[in-house]
Parts: sequence; structure tokens; C-alpha cells
Amino acid sequence: MIWVNPVIPIIPATIALTGSVVLSLIFLMMINPKKKLATINTMKLFYLLLISFVLRLLSLGYPSVYVFDEVYHVPAIRAISQNSSDAYNPFAKAPEPNTAYDWLHPPLAKLFQAGSVKVFGDNSFGWRFPSAIFGTLSIAGVYYLAWVLFKSQCLSLTAALIFSLDNLQFTMSRIAMNDIFVTTWILFALAFFFKKNYFLSAIFTGLALATKHSAVFLYPIFFLFGWRYFYYYLFIPPLIYLFSYLQMFLLGGSFQGFINLHQQIYWYQTSLKATHDYQSTAWQWPLLIRPVWFYVQYYKDSVANIYNLGNPAVFWGGLVALVFNRQLFLLASYLLLFSPLIFSPRILFLHHYLPALAVLAVILSRQIYQSKYLPYFLILVCFCFIWFFPLNTALAIKTAWLKYWFWLPSWK
Repeated sequence: MIWVNPVIPIIPATIALTGSVVLSLIFLMMINPKKKLATINTMKLFYLLLISFVLRLLSLGYPSVYVFDEVYHVPAIRAISQNSSDAYNPFAKAPEPNTAYDWLHPPLAKLFQAGSVKVFGDNSFGWRFPSAIFGTLSIAGVYYLAWVLFKSQCLSLTAALIFSLDNLQFTMSRIAMNDIFVTTWILFALAFFFKKNYFLSAIFTGLALATKHSAVFLYPIFFLFGWRYFYYYLFIPPLIYLFSYLQMFLLGGSFQGFINLHQQIYWYQTSLKATHDYQSTAWQWPLLIRPVWFYVQYYKDSVANIYNLGNPAVFWGGLVALVFNRQLFLLASYLLLFSPLIFSPRILFLHHYLPALAVLAVILSRQIYQSKYLPYFLILVCFCFIWFFPLNTALAIKTAWLKYWFWLPSWK
């Protein structure tokens, strides 16, 4: 066996499950593709979302230790669930060795995660369960954005399927961080903006900002394509952002403390000089040059990894699709959701590309969904997803075979 799992032997079932889903979807897409049957397409979407959710739940609690930035997020989640102001205190003492409270990001995602801890307990499944939910919702968000833009259920389903089988999206749906949350909010903010429902778009923009500050990259998009309605985004999102800190104020925090916190956030974002072996710059992300090692566990003759790597077929196929793209709103959204980070003074990682990748899935689907090569491309996407699945889920791989997963020298 190339793949082994010292914890749960799920890989054969997962391959069979994923393969059957994708092949059945390809089959359904090929049935009378010119006839839009709403009921069948709705069933296909439901089927895709259900299977995507199940896949994201498989061994979700493994490993039970902190993975990558969970060393910051989980202590803050725990503090929020315990009504401790340490979650909002930049100077709070570290609760455990080699950890710290994540006060850097707004609290909305952590509020969802703290609620999960209340339901499922303070354990790795409880920390990560909301990410699996929002990972599935982000797939629905890609579907909805494509539908609003092109009014084609086949195209929209293709986009959702491609995004669901991206390994970066999959990994970020199984870790207690906030990137999958902000991606979901951004997708719906863009969709409602294009639909000219600026009120709902502003609400989702506020939810995105209350999750991660990088959602501010939505503002130039909205100004470029709807400056007459820009006032919606000047009032509603800031109010939602402020409201997300309600717990801090209820715990005795003052408005001056709120300002001081954001001064510390600004200083951190602009002055941090830290480095990391797997950091990367924004221009490298579309090329999939530098994935990130989230977790590693060595065994006698095998190794288990959580390696945050995107699906090469989606990443590189998306770059080809960009050449032929004629939809300016999508192109601007894609570029503005990540290219400003080229100028960021702090270290960055591949997962910061996730919101742009979601838009890229729509661009890619627009170019491929009517092509005779669509089934073959989806099979390629499925193959890459399954091939890299062990690296996303800490399924142990025989050490002697590991080289076959590292296609580029920079992936090691």
C-alpha cells in the first residue's frame, strides 16, 4: 500500500466516493446539455454540496493538536467561549507555550467557532466544524456568483464543482482559521453587487470585514463598477464591523481600548519583520510555486502531512482561462482580491489567495463549460484532487513514494 493511515483507513472509501460523485456529475452534465432543467440541476447542486460537506467532515478532528495558525486562533476561540477579554488584548499573556491569542483579526469567525466549542466541546472537531460548514457554503457562493453573472445552471454547477475539488479550498475548510469564512462572505457580496442589490451586498461586505481586514479589497471593485451606489459601503459595513466587537464592550472594553487595539493591529501589519520557511509573495500564488506545510508526523517508514497545496489543474488551468476572459467584472474582482498584497510589508502565505481563487473558478468555468473537453478536464481536476488528498488530510504516505507528490522543486 502506498497510502496508509495509522488512525482511520478512509482513503479507499474516499476515492470511491469522490470518483463516483464526479463521474455521475459529468454524466448528468452530458444529458441534453442545451436544455435547462431546473429540477435536475438543483438536485445536482444539492448532491454536490452534500458530498462536499461529508468529505470535509471525514477525520475532521485529526490531528487533535493545533495545526499551523490554530496556535493563535484556538486560544482566542477558547477565550471568547469563556467570555474572557484576553481575546481582544494584544498584551495578554500566552495561555500555553508556543501559542498566543489572535487579536489581529476581527472576531466574527471566532464567534462562530466559539459557538461550535459550546456545542461540541473544546476539542479539535469543535474548533474546525464551522470551517467545514463555511467551506460548503463557499461552494454555494461560487455557484450563486456564476448564476448571477451568466444565468446558466450548467456553468454555475461547473464552477461549484471545480471549486469544491480544489485542494487549497478543501484544506482551508478543515482548519480553525478565518480564510474560508471571509471567502464565503466575499462571494455573496460580489454576487449581490452584480445583481444590483447593494443593501445585501453591503451587509455581506460588513460580515467579510468583521472576519478579516483583507475584505477591504472589495471597495475598489465596488467603486469601479458602481460608484453611484458607493455610499452603501461607507455606512453599513463599518457598523457591522463595530458590532462584531460587542462582546469586547460587554466585557468592559472602552471605545478608547477599541482604538488602541486597532493601533496595535496596524503596527503589526505594517512593521512585522518575521520570516517563515514557507512564506510566499502574492505574484507566486497563481503559479502555485510555494505551498505551505501545516502539519507533519513521522512514522517508521511513512510520513503524514497536512500540506496546503492547491489543485494544479485548477490553478494552472485558471491562468489559461484568464487569457481568454472577456468579463471585466470578474477579471477586476480576481486581480483586486489578491494583487494589492504584492505590496504588503508582512509575510504572506498561499491561503491568502483563496478569495481570488474562488473567482478564478468562475472564470475557468466560463471558458470550459461548453467545450467538448469539459468531461476530460473535470476528470483531470478530480484526479489531482484525489492524488493530493493524502497530503491535505494527514494520511500517511510511504516515505519512499513521497517524491511523487512533489512535482516542483519549490514544493519541498
